[in-house]
Amino acid sequence: MRDRPFKSAIAAERLKLRSVRSTYWLLASLLPLFVLATLVGHAMVAAWDGAPPADRAHYESADMSVVVAPITQLVLAILAALAITSEYRTGAIATTLTAVPNRLRLFGAKVTVVLGLTGAAAVLSTALSTLLSLWLAGDRPPPIEPWTSTTDALGSAALTVATIVVAALVGVGLGAAFRSSAGALAAVAGLLFVGPTIAVYLPDPWDERVSGVLLPSLAHTPEAAVALVLYPVLALGAGAWMMTRRDA
Repeated sequence: MRDRPFKSAIAAERLKLRSVRSTYWLLASLLPLFVLATLVGHAMVAAWDGAPPADRAHYESADMSVVVAPITQLVLAILAALAITSEYRTGAIATTLTAVPNRLRLFGAKVTVVLGLTGAAAVLSTALSTLLSLWLAGDRPPPIEPWTSTTDALGSAALTVATIVVAALVGVGLGAAFRSSAGALAAVAGLLFVGPTIAVYLPDPWDERVSGVLLPSLAHTPEAAVALVLYPVLALGAGAWMMTRRDA
């Protein structure tokens, strides 16, 4: 019986997320991304087919998650941030806090709903990009073939899903911390795009070390695994702390 208020808060947050147009527009914006990925993949494969054998070894793989995942991270992080900042912008947060005065419970409900929606979107997006990659590669050998085994494909897909979900959790955490759509979105964009751009210009070996722990280009290292956990922990911790310390 103790969890009934939390379940009620989750139901209310789910209804709010479903009732705003921005949720559907943001999710729909991912569809043209797959059209772009298909065009890019076709061009890459066609160039590989026409290249001399000596040049083929220098091509990148037809893994279309390289195209799809970064934009999906950004879109779902924006959706997650707006789940909180939109209420502060319209003043509806006062009504929400009247209905759910326990701020940690409210924040937990928002995080749970965002996690469910973005997790499902991440799985679907990654599955489609994986199937698209396999279709584009066909029976071509590496390096165009993205994965040499089912285990490699599943491992790559799992990491992609994890980075997308983490980006969304960071978005909701920063949304609660900043309470401003502009501030939260600027921070998310900085993490996903500005940070990797700056990392490229760092001196060796710091360029690869820093890039390897950033969400768009996580490496298969223990440091990257720690970073994958720290991103949501720090962002959600900051969001929860700020939400309980400041007035609506």
